[in-house]
Amino acid sequence: MNKLNKLAIILILGLTLTSCIPQRKLRYLQEQKESSIDTSQIQNIDKTYKLKPKDEVYLKVNSIDPKTYAFFNGGESRLNQFNSDLGLYLNSYTISDSGMIQLPVAGKIKIDNMNLEEARSTIETVLSNYLKDVSVTLKLSGFRLTILGEVKRPGRYAPYVSQMNIMEAVALAGDMTAYGNRKKVMIIREEKGKEHILYINLLDKNILQSKSFNLLPNDIIYVESLNAKTWGFETFPYTLILSSLTTFIAIMSLIRTIK
Repeated sequence: MNKLNKLAIILILGLTLTSCIPQRKLRYLQEQKESSIDTSQIQNIDKTYKLKPKDEVYLKVNSIDPKTYAFFNGGESRLNQFNSDLGLYLNSYTISDSGMIQLPVAGKIKIDNMNLEEARSTIETVLSNYLKDVSVTLKLSGFRLTILGEVKRPGRYAPYVSQMNIMEAVALAGDMTAYGNRKKVMIIREEKGKEHILYINLLDKNILQSKSFNLLPNDIIYVESLNAKTWGFETFPYTLILSSLTTFIAIMSLIRTIK
């Protein structure tokens, strides 16, 4: 084998290795020698979602009295509007900056920093001062998320759930591409009127016990690119170059045979 053939083989092997992304950079939830999660605090983390200002909630007052039911729920015309996202948004209650929603007759009721069951019970207790035999249904009307970067379907999503974690959000966007940096996923979150940036490592299985694992409504998730894409390896014409090298080697071998 002459030097030219050896050089061609080295180039082929180099391109092949460069174009491959190691599996350790693609597998979620691995064992990590140095985890960023403080496992000593795992048992103290409360993962139950607490309502906060700007959350939108769907509230339905149930009563055996048809007039009471129609008054608080806006009649059948209002209920029929829930068939669309816009109708759901327009007929939901937005928690104010002071943590309250305002209901007919009952007035303002403070429900922020409560989970859904606590808020439902509070509203039901307040309404029982004015009405008899009532019960309340309370849900988050939209868990809005924005997912950007190296995912297959970036965009803004509003799944009908009361809680969602980062793995479910990634699945909602069709999973990350092969060039998504699973080790450094950015979450942009508003807390107390200020934007905060959190980074989580989805390669670390201890993230399941982290307080950052569960998302909050209106979170923005950004998946950065691995260096392989930054350097242009994603669009590099590997097939063309490899086929050209193979053809070149074949031609050179043929020439030597003829000689």
